[in-house]
Amino acid sequence: MGRKNFSGPAVLLKGLIAVVAVLTLATACWAASAPDFTLPSVLNGKQYSLSQFKGKVVLVNFFTFFCGPCREEMPSLNQIYKENEGRGYVTLGIGLASNPTQLRFLVKQLGLDYPVLVGNDQVAKEYGNVEVVPTTFIIDRSGNIVQKIVGSRSKDDFLKIIRPLL
Repeated sequence: MGRKNFSGPAVLLKGLIAVVAVLTLATACWAASAPDFTLPSVLNGKQYSLSQFKGKVVLVNFFTFFCGPCREEMPSLNQIYKENEGRGYVTLGIGLASNPTQLRFLVKQLGLDYPVLVGNDQVAKEYGNVEVVPTTFIIDRSGNIVQKIVGSRSKDDFLKIIRPLL
């Protein structure tokens, strides 16, 4: 019997495909579950936890007081919240690198109806070291992250992701 040659391009391609498949599955499993947090509301200090919204679709939006693109998309996030809150949906804003007074001012200035929370370094780290704002996570009814969005988006862009989950 002859020896088989295992060094050809076809073998390398098959090996590369196998490695990519394993890494894709590992990444999907790693990023699946949204980390829980408990943070205070900027308006009244009431504590909110992600886990209290299990069974709902949740949009978690990380922002800072000084972020222009964050401010621009927040009215759209508020509209999405008001239009869908009775359908098993909630928007949560998490303010980073901002003091509660600044965040309260922003909430009142923009007339935000959704809960805006005082964030910290720990929650930013648990969500993959959030360093760019806005960064938004869409979480399904089972508590799994289905989309991470870095940068601002339009209302329609968010709705394309959210509507199928409702």
